[in-house]
Amino acid sequence: MSKKKKVSEKEVEKIASLSRLSLSKEELVSHTEDMNNILDYMDLLNEIDTEGVDELVNVHDMNSPLREDQFEKSLDRDSVIKNSPESTNDYIEVPIVLKKESQ
Repeated sequence: MSKKKKVSEKEVEKIASLSRLSLSKEELVSHTEDMNNILDYMDLLNEIDTEGVDELVNVHDMNSPLREDQFEKSLDRDSVIKNSPESTNDYIEVPIVLKKESQ
């Protein structure tokens, strides 16, 4: 694994600028080192021979019990309104959960 600098402080500074971040000199040095460490690790992973290894879709090796989508008739509006605790015209009334700051 080579420890060659792949990202310069100037490049990290440009990335921070594009991201609207202001970095101190210490943060700039730290983030540059972090990015280079990440890229070095990616190089290490790229050296691994994965030929013939099946892709891992689910780490738990479980199948998702999905059902087929089927169209079913929905409840009719009048039944829903009639069975709701409170309603006005065609709307179901529910209690306020979030209050505005002015309330």
